[in-house]
Amino acid sequence: MTALERKQKTEALLKESGIPYIDHLPTVEEEFEVRLRTPEEIAKRILILTYLNYAAEEDSKQDIIDFLKTERLWDSVSGEEKLLFEKDRLTDQDKINISWRSESIWALLWTINKVDQLDLPTDEVNIADIVDRLPEFMNSSVDFIKSSTIRSVSEILDQSDLIYRLHWRQDNLNWIMQTI
Repeated sequence: MTALERKQKTEALLKESGIPYIDHLPTVEEEFEVRLRTPEEIAKRILILTYLNYAAEEDSKQDIIDFLKTERLWDSVSGEEKLLFEKDRLTDQDKINISWRSESIWALLWTINKVDQLDLPTDEVNIADIVDRLPEFMNSSVDFIKSSTIRSVSEILDQSDLIYRLHWRQDNLNWIMQTI
């Protein structure tokens, strides 16, 4: 499927569902242009984002950092994330920004086949649903990482296109949540 065909398919779904969209938004990438991260890299991102969420709510940030180092995940933590992990006191805005990463975690779990399907975003992601799919807190992540498999580029681009078109304006998701 070409990027234009994917765009048209998504717009038809949105139209059928009564969800507004902008028809002149550009297409997402073509399949041949995409370079996916490995399932292992994606699994590591999920764990890092999850532990960042834990660190935002707990007083045990140093224990979490030590755990990430032991699990050989610390080298995959971005510079911005390291600053947040190491910050003495997170602001309320820091905590809000970190919490929004939960939505990314859910989509990434789907990408590596730890979630069966992504539905229209009518609710915020349930943190308990995320935690149920991860290794127990501060326990080895080796099996989780090794057991990850990736979906096809086509499936990922289908979801990417849908998410892109749903986010074309900030209040679109609020509209979806109120009407569905």
